[in-house]
Amino acid sequence: MQKHLGKEFRRGNANFRVQKELREWLANPTENLQVAVGDNIRVWVVTLTGAKGTIFAGEKYKLKFTFPMDYPSKPPSVYFLQPPPRHEHVYTNGDICLNLLGRDWRPNMTASMLALSILSMLSSAREKKIPQDNHVHADNPPGKEQANWLYHDDRC
Repeated sequence: MQKHLGKEFRRGNANFRVQKELREWLANPTENLQVAVGDNIRVWVVTLTGAKGTIFAGEKYKLKFTFPMDYPSKPPSVYFLQPPPRHEHVYTNGDICLNLLGRDWRPNMTASMLALSILSMLSSAREKKIPQDNHVHADNPPGKEQANWLYHDDRC
């Protein structure tokens, strides 16, 4: 991870913002969320540990973040690596039905905000179940752009 933090990127370079967020995440870690970065600064794996007192307490899941070249104008691709949690907004292919990953993304948002939103989403679950429309997404490769999704909170 140090090799990514030691590089200097200029403002305007697509990696500048990603590196800034990585530094902030490491300086101010969030409980139940750990970030790892391999050879590519634009691909992160976040280990999410279910919060105490929830139905996912202590369970570990991995989220893959891939930052596009036009980040933060566009959101990162974020999905669960296998096996994903059984949650009404998480498809069996790992995709997450979350409007912040699509139409409600704003450039002032950060990867850590997204990870915290996903942790909060899991923490508020009352039961473990897959989405009603899982059959529509289950066979698709995860992490594709969510520009035209109808989100569950839209009463689909």
